Amino acid sequence: MTKDSILIELAPPREPLDPEWAQATLTGILSADRASRRRRRRRRVLVGLAAGFLTLTGATAFAVGGPVEVVKQVLTEFGEQPNTTGNGLELDDPLLVAQFRTESGIFAFWVATSSSGGVCYAMSDGQWDGEGSPAKDELEYGCGGQLWAGPGRPTEELTRPDQLGGFFKDTAEPLVYGVSPYPDAASVRVQGRGVDRTLEVRADSHGYGAALPEAVHARAVTLTFLDADGRVLGSKQSIAPVG
Repeated sequence: MTKDSILIELAPPREPLDPEWAQATLTGILSADRASRRRRRRRRVLVGLAAGFLTLTGATAFAVGGPVEVVKQVLTEFGEQPNTTGNGLELDDPLLVAQFRTESGIFAFWVATSSSGGVCYAMSDGQWDGEGSPAKDELEYGCGGQLWAGPGRPTEELTRPDQLGGFFKDTAEPLVYGVSPYPDAASVRVQGRGVDRTLEVRADSHGYGAALPEAVHARAVTLTFLDADGRVLGSKQSIAPVG
């Protein structure tokens, strides 16, 4: 008798697997996975598109420069493919709208425009660690499409960068990001239930953004855009999508 056969003889008999327990466990795992995908996808769909975001396969970074160069190559390759919303667009260099840390990791968003009025974007939502350049499978992107414009309102065609973004609560930690509709804006004051914070507006992309853990009970926030002297340029309300 071998050592292995002795261990087999001494081992307790294997109890049969309860099929009901197995099915319930599998259903729970699949349900949690689907729910997680739905939560993450909800923000992306609302930011953009009837056409939807696309992802690149692979796990290595492009052999180019920093994140902006990676985004540029992603969007360029997308535009070279036939039958896509980016086909034929000659884009300006992408600009970083916002990059900040959330509970799930780094959130980063870029936008690129064309002289013909096209708008493209790329996003990494908790996939990229913020170091070096994002890998191919850490970016999602798209061009044009339909945007959620608010409760009870019809969708809008994406034609301007300032249509992108909003106030989102589809994860444990709320966040806000977007592009100022006012080129002279230097900051934006974000106000709502539990939150009163002023964010810097980038001079290049006119973008802004931040995680807002204190806004967990807010249904909407008011964004007030200010110039460098603190003068109010305008404001708008951003309501968190539901469902």
